[in-house]
Order: sequence, then structure tokens, then C-alpha cells
Amino acid sequence: MSAFNQSFNDPLSCFAICNEKSLPQNAPVRQQLLNLPQADGMSNADLIHKNKEVDDLLCQALNGLTFEERQEQQEILHGVEATIAEEAGFIEALLQELDGHLRNIKSRSVYEMAESMDPGYVSARAFRVMFLRRNRYGSKAAADQMLKFFEVKLELFGKSKLVKDIAIDDLDEDDIACLKTGWIQLPGKDRSGRQISLNLPGLRGDNMTLQNELRVRYYTLMSMLESEETQIRGMIPMVYTVGDIKDRFGGRGYLENTRVAKAIPTRVAAVHICTDDINENLCYQCIIKILPLKVRANFRLHYGSHTECRYQLASYGIPQGFLPIDLSTNQVSLQRHLKWIGDRIIVDKSDRPLSSVIASPNALITPTENDVLLLIGGNRSKNLGNQRFRAVVKGMSQAYETGSKESRKDLVDCVIHSVYESGGRFLKQRDGIDGWNKDW
Repeated sequence: MSAFNQSFNDPLSCFAICNEKSLPQNAPVRQQLLNLPQADGMSNADLIHKNKEVDDLLCQALNGLTFEERQEQQEILHGVEATIAEEAGFIEALLQELDGHLRNIKSRSVYEMAESMDPGYVSARAFRVMFLRRNRYGSKAAADQMLKFFEVKLELFGKSKLVKDIAIDDLDEDDIACLKTGWIQLPGKDRSGRQISLNLPGLRGDNMTLQNELRVRYYTLMSMLESEETQIRGMIPMVYTVGDIKDRFGGRGYLENTRVAKAIPTRVAAVHICTDDINENLCYQCIIKILPLKVRANFRLHYGSHTECRYQLASYGIPQGFLPIDLSTNQVSLQRHLKWIGDRIIVDKSDRPLSSVIASPNALITPTENDVLLLIGGNRSKNLGNQRFRAVVKGMSQAYETGSKESRKDLVDCVIHSVYESGGRFLKQRDGIDGWNKDW
């Protein structure tokens, strides 16, 4: 039986983004996780104690690392880590190493099939550099992942689409319906500019097959990699099961989702898990206990209501306004997500290869309610971000008029910072097209 025809309905499913080799494979340990204590009847003091345990675990994980490793983990978590300078000679040397590793391991592989179909596609510089960046410039690891990538792509989309960039038109009607549920979406970036991948298991529909899920996950994550910044700085996966947004399918498809996630060259910088279910929280704690120290240090578990989770996430640079959830109704808003799908249709129909989209500084951006929109012709936008911006400017106008040159500069910086603090950006309307670019 192939991996795509199997499914695990156990607590380990929640870590689909993880490396399955880091999780226990022996039966006794897995059974121990399945026999977790239930929270029914626990006192508030016991619940507080249990929630504190995960914080202690993360502290132990950090204490088990060297000073340099702890420093690196903290910088990654908060998005302030230094990036490796990609000097031309450095990258070219790694590409030669990568080519050598591929020649040694490609025999009778799907990669070799793809190479025979279109050598230019598999050898494109931009395409190969993605895998180098994902593997922190390790050429051998990048070569191994490229082979897995084409294996997964063949199983998901077939031979006819093996050497083409997957577009929305390559998704069938059921895939599109799955995409529109919003169970996986890209709501924005954290304050350090890293893309957030939001997983809302509770939005998975009854008619969605596992194959639909996997194809949508592939398409969403690959579209994210059109940003060179995301390739270099990594992504922030988030699993969110708070309120009514709970997984009704018992975490199905752990193995399959893990395989797809591992094959796609997305670098995971940190993982945030939000839940208000104490049994689920205990399950996550038990799994975190058995993760290797370095992996454990990258996980953050947040327990509480929508508001409580938002405040906890904000301490890691994730804007409170990024979650597409109406707190008054406990409902998920799909407005931004459906707009993102519309933008993707425009980009996909431009018929540009992935490499040219990556190199383009004019990729379309989907505005959010926190953004300040600069319209053509000086028109005033009614976007909520613009209204807040005008209110801040009005509140500081008197101080600006009477202030010194230096104080005026500080006020301007303060106004700009207020936009970024709310998770917003300054976006400029593109002339002749329904789209936006980052202005600064």
C-alpha cells in the first residue's frame, strides 16, 4: 500500500509539518500517547499546572543547547536571525556540488524522468537555488529533497504536469472547492517579514478527499515560494483549533501531509499551535516532550481563547489583526483568502515561469484591513488601515506643526511604526491592473 493510501487517526497527526523521523515509531510509546489522561474533572489549579509544564519543557530544551544554539533558536523564533550572504561565487560552487550529487543518485528516479522530459526545467538556476536555501545551503540534502519533490509531484498531478509550474487551472473542480474552504491560507507576514501559513483544520469540508487536501497544500506552499524573501527567511506554520474551529476528522492524513511538507522546499522557522481544548493541549505537550531538543525549541504552544492566543502570538511578532476571525461571532472571514485566490488567477494567467515571478519585484500583493492603500490620483481609500492612519496623523498634527526638525522626524517615524505595529503595510496601486505593490 502506498503512503498516499494510508492514514493515521491518532494525536500524532497534528504534527504534519514535522519530520516523522523525530516522532516515536515504536508501538509502546505511540500507545502511551493514545492513552493520554482526560481533563474532565481536573481543577483549575491542575490545569494551570499542566499548562506550565509545556513552558518548563521549552526552557529545558533551550537549556540543553549550547549558548550559540540557544542564541540562534531565539533569533529564529523572533525573526531577527542573520541571513547568509549569497555571493555569486558561493552559490555557483554549491550548484556545481548539487549537480554532482544529482548525477550520483538520480538513476531510475522520477527526477531522471523529469530531466529527460525537460532538462531546462529541472536545471533552472532559480529552481535549484530554492532547494539549497531550504537546506541551509547543504548541496547533498538539497539533492535528496529534489528527488522526493518530483516523486510527490508525480503522485499528486501525474506525468503530464511533472515539468510545469502548477497553476490554478491545474486544480480540478473538487480541488478548487477545497481551496476555497480556507482550511489552509496565507493571511500575511509577521513583523520581521516571514510568511505565515495558517492551518484551520475545522474548515475542512466533508466532501474533501485527502488527495484534494494534498494538492491544495502543494499549490499553496509553492505559491508562497514565489517570494525570494520567503525562501531565504522561512515560513511560520500555525495550527489553529480554537472555539468552533476544531478538527472534526481526528487529524487524518498525518503521514501523507508530512511527506508533501517535507518534499516542498519551504524552510520552517518556527511553529505555533493554538488550542482551547485541554485534552488537545495535553496531547501536544506529550508530543513536545519526545521531540529532539533542537526541534522542540522551535515549537510554541498557546492555550486559551481567541483573545488570549492573539496576545500570546503578538509577543512573537505576529500581529493581532492577522487572524481572519470575527471575535463577536466566532466565525472565520474568507474575504482576504478569496481575494488571494483572485490574485493568484491573475498571476497564473500571466503565463510566466516561476523563475521570472521570483525575480520580479512587482509581484501582486493582497491588501488586508490593516494596510494603508495609496490610490492613483490622490484618491482617499476607505480601508480601515487608511482610517486609522489618518486618525494617528490628525492626533499628531499640532505637535508636528510646533515641533523642531528633529522632533518632526521622530513623529513621522512614530506614525509609520504605528502602521507596522498593527500588521499593516504601505501599498501602492498598480496602474492599469487590479493589484498592489509594496511602496516601502
